[in-house]
Amino acid sequence: MSWKTFQKDCPEATELHKPVTDEEKACYALISDLDHVGGHVPGSITSKKYLRNEIWSLISYIGAPSWFITFAPADNKHPICLYYADTKETYSPEFRSSNECYRLIVKNPVAGARFFHVMVQMFIKHVLGVDSDHPGLYGNTSAYYGTVEQQGRLTLHLHLLLWIAGCLTPQEVRDKIMDVNSDFQKKMVEYLESLCIGEFLTGSKANVSKRVDSKSKLPEYHDPTYTLPNPPPPPCSSDTDSCSDETKAWWIQFENTVDDLLLRSNQHTHTVDKHGNNTSYCTNAKGQCKRQFPRDIFKQTMVDPKTGALNLKKGEAWMNTITAELTYLLRSNSDVTSLLSGTAIKAIVAYVSDYITKPGLKTYSIFDIIKSVFDKNSKMMGGDIKRKEKVRKVFTQILNSLTAKMEIGSPMASLYILGNPDHYTKHRFIPFYWKGYVKEVLNIWEGNDSDEIPDLEHVSDKVVINKSRGGFIGISKVSDYVYRPVMYEDISLYDWIRFYKKTRKNRMPKKKIGDATDDPKFADSDDELNIQPIKTQKSVDGDTQGEKVQHL
Repeated sequence: MSWKTFQKDCPEATELHKPVTDEEKACYALISDLDHVGGHVPGSITSKKYLRNEIWSLISYIGAPSWFITFAPADNKHPICLYYADTKETYSPEFRSSNECYRLIVKNPVAGARFFHVMVQMFIKHVLGVDSDHPGLYGNTSAYYGTVEQQGRLTLHLHLLLWIAGCLTPQEVRDKIMDVNSDFQKKMVEYLESLCIGEFLTGSKANVSKRVDSKSKLPEYHDPTYTLPNPPPPPCSSDTDSCSDETKAWWIQFENTVDDLLLRSNQHTHTVDKHGNNTSYCTNAKGQCKRQFPRDIFKQTMVDPKTGALNLKKGEAWMNTITAELTYLLRSNSDVTSLLSGTAIKAIVAYVSDYITKPGLKTYSIFDIIKSVFDKNSKMMGGDIKRKEKVRKVFTQILNSLTAKMEIGSPMASLYILGNPDHYTKHRFIPFYWKGYVKEVLNIWEGNDSDEIPDLEHVSDKVVINKSRGGFIGISKVSDYVYRPVMYEDISLYDWIRFYKKTRKNRMPKKKIGDATDDPKFADSDDELNIQPIKTQKSVDGDTQGEKVQHL
């Protein structure tokens, strides 16, 4: 089928917004040039586009994620963050007033960024079980991808997609749940109810509030958001009553502490004026809550017999679903969502990839900034400075102005200054510009003109002129694959992009008298490109650690 036939039969598949006028084409070209330069600038609009591409490529490579986890460490309360912000060298946690805690953190945003990075690292290692000798809380972690975002008060929080090894696809889960002869439904519900809770552990909100209120009046009571978690007692070596009593006491303390934390950190509230109008910050123009509170409650987990959809048990309408162990460890607000259906996965991924990686600036604002930079540099652009230097200065000013307009807070800026990542994953990604390869293939097929395809109309293969042995040769990435060595002729383009790299060919040392003629370092090579495969290490279970994934 030719491109024209495909375009005629499937117009919806090829209908994209394209520049029409010369002015629009010039604007698109300018944005493309800015992306090329800004991709190396942390926190830039282009770097966020890369994050979105990486998320989608990881989903394409591994499959649908299993969990979506969000948490925001309380930097203004946690003892470790307050220690980082203070000037004392010795760690000696003490209870401070709320005003003193806020002052410490405001004066030292680097402490907040440093604390956030430590908390995320500990979460990935100990909760997810990555690079640890124990499985993760949610299962054996296959992959994860977390993006860092600043909240309204400019503190940092994490949105993370989690993949579990061996997890079934949403369709497979639905099919097994609908099977009346299988006990899969029961086991699935037990697994989800143990990790995804939408209510208090010890009773209703009214009962928990009453208990916390009475305990807070005792002199020995301390707000759990200002404390570190108490570790559980060691496993009992014998069935003694004292050991069993100690374990039971710790679990009682665990449940009470989690409920206290949920009451303080995980409750969504609305404010109402004297006329009964909702004046909360989270309401839209129609007076509806943007966070979709209050939410539906379910007295028990229910399965839709027609669709196989699961509605997990949820007793509190004003609380997100959480994992009790995670709340106990983090001592702050968190949100844990199980991605049970294709619809839920699409909604979550769209949220993470589009909202979390949103550019923060409207298109008209970007062009307004570009115009102002050009206006300020009109004399310089008409001067005698070399064209290369003019372009460098103008593009630098544009990128700096765009970054300034994005209003990055001091904790996020400190994160970049410290060299900490703005996203967390164990996979490495290789940018893959596919248009040149597609054009090369289409040009070979008779009756297919690549210039008729809008995406390939102005695509040209870039060739690097290199001097070798007194002559000049042209090298391009497309040609590297087309004319790859014979030993790699069975390698697909996908594996070629993932696993191979090109290095400079080593100069041949001159032989000296007495050198062995069979010395391997003097061996001749027929590989002009000197392409070497990247070695990958396999883990015990066969998964590739630090795998490479290309994104489009």
